[in-house]
Amino acid sequence: MRLAAVFQSISLALAVSVGAVSFSAMPATANAAVPAVKKLAMVDMQKVLNDTKAGRAARKKLESQGKSKAAKFEKKRNKLEADFSKLQTLKGPTLAAAQEQLQKDQLELQNFYSTMQQGLMEDEAKLTEKIYKNTAAIVKAISTEKGLDLVLVRDPMTVIYAKDGLDITTEVVKRYDAKHSK
Repeated sequence: MRLAAVFQSISLALAVSVGAVSFSAMPATANAAVPAVKKLAMVDMQKVLNDTKAGRAARKKLESQGKSKAAKFEKKRNKLEADFSKLQTLKGPTLAAAQEQLQKDQLELQNFYSTMQQGLMEDEAKLTEKIYKNTAAIVKAISTEKGLDLVLVRDPMTVIYAKDGLDITTEVVKRYDAKHSK
């Protein structure tokens, strides 16, 4: 699924913004002091998506939509293949007209596929965004309770090592499920 890609890009954006903060704190460019980060935690957003009830429901819904749309696509593709095999029996102007119609149908099938893919990606983004916003609110509450200064998105592309005890994902998943039943 593309959920991992969405959160990977969010993680990358977070890493870039954290890097930008580090560069902006250089003495040559500014004299403003950067506050020290005393308490840090991480959340594995992919695990939140996979382990929460809402995440599992979203994945199930997307899979169902994908199967339904794939079945429609297959039906259209099979018809196109059947029409193509009929071309061998045609001749003259009938063959030319059938070839022209087949090209139109093929273009229509390609457009259908592109529209289908775009629709699935948009649906996935909407569901993911909702879960991400809900998770952000829960992380904010946990951060306030625990006095956390910074919470990072844990991702293998941005966090290579983390000391045990910094990951609050399990607590986030439990609270998410308690607050958002679906």
